[in-house]
Amino acid sequence: MNPRRVLLLDPDAGLRTAATTTGCDTWSVECPATAAPDTDRRLSVDLDDVDALHSALVRTARTHEIPHIVYLGDSEVLHLAVERALRELSPARAEPLRRLRDPAVMRRILNHSGVSVVRAESAGTVEGVRALVEDFPLPVAVKAGPVPRTTVVRNRDDLEKWVADAPAGPHLVEEFLSGPRVSVDTLTREGMHEVTGMTTGTYAGADLLHPAALSEAATAEIRTAVRALLDLAGLQSGPAHTHVVVTANGPRIAASKARLGPGPIRRLLRASTGRVPEEDVLSALCGSPRRHPAPGRSAALARLPLSPRGADLAAALDVIGAMDHVDDVRVAQADADGPEHVEVVVHGGSRQEVGERLAAVRQRWDALREEAPTQG
Repeated sequence: MNPRRVLLLDPDAGLRTAATTTGCDTWSVECPATAAPDTDRRLSVDLDDVDALHSALVRTARTHEIPHIVYLGDSEVLHLAVERALRELSPARAEPLRRLRDPAVMRRILNHSGVSVVRAESAGTVEGVRALVEDFPLPVAVKAGPVPRTTVVRNRDDLEKWVADAPAGPHLVEEFLSGPRVSVDTLTREGMHEVTGMTTGTYAGADLLHPAALSEAATAEIRTAVRALLDLAGLQSGPAHTHVVVTANGPRIAASKARLGPGPIRRLLRASTGRVPEEDVLSALCGSPRRHPAPGRSAALARLPLSPRGADLAAALDVIGAMDHVDDVRVAQADADGPEHVEVVVHGGSRQEVGERLAAVRQRWDALREEAPTQG
């Protein structure tokens, strides 16, 4: 197979540009609502039809001898579709993805190796979870479902709420990890794992900060633990996004998936490092020369409230986007962290400067909201 051939699933403009920049030979499978007419290189498929999507991915990859299937969005369903297709096309390459995604498998390989040891027990039924929760000191984390969902159980009421809406098993009950949380992004080439970013949250008014506000010792411990996990999982190429908690007993890995970090973190890393994460991934898969970024700088991402006063949102976004220290501003959909909001990315030469610039953005945003005429 030609290593430069890549099948893109539901690509956005940024991914298409990255594929062109890195010299990849691309095909794509896309949603009919956004795809151009079907061609030999572009196929439209209902992305909600799991079986049709699977067939399209496998058939296209086999027909054109394409070794790589790439989806870099945030839809868990589409990530699972890629993994399912890879299991059929290349089981050896798909297995590390499964090991990282499955919380019970990930915890087992870590604990057996003595890396990032966390007390955890599996349960096949809801009643099994009940029994385990009684045996663990509260709070505990319960992970379950085909798309693993983590629920923190702090008391008996939390447990009953979980039981009432419990996803299908198997389930994993593990000790709750308390401490600062760090998102670690890596890129693997030929089994060598490069840490491309560590990001923390809630620092100096920011929801996300890069580089992470960590000591050198903690940074080194986290780097070692994450690389060990990826070695144990057998990951040979591509990105991974790992959540680490800095506990009183040292860093502990909470979760990991073989994919890029979510959109907000990708935008933050680009503002801080000058790297284009999509280009990095395609370069690693296709063997293109790595582009070395400029020296890193501090960057922060903050969530701003949408104006309740009927403001001219587009005009307000233009004003914020024109500020010379703002790298990106956009409306973001509701997520687990809250309702629909505005996300703004700010850069600076230091954390202090980023904090000051972020405060200026918030002040300007609040003023724009006050200036907006009331509707109704």
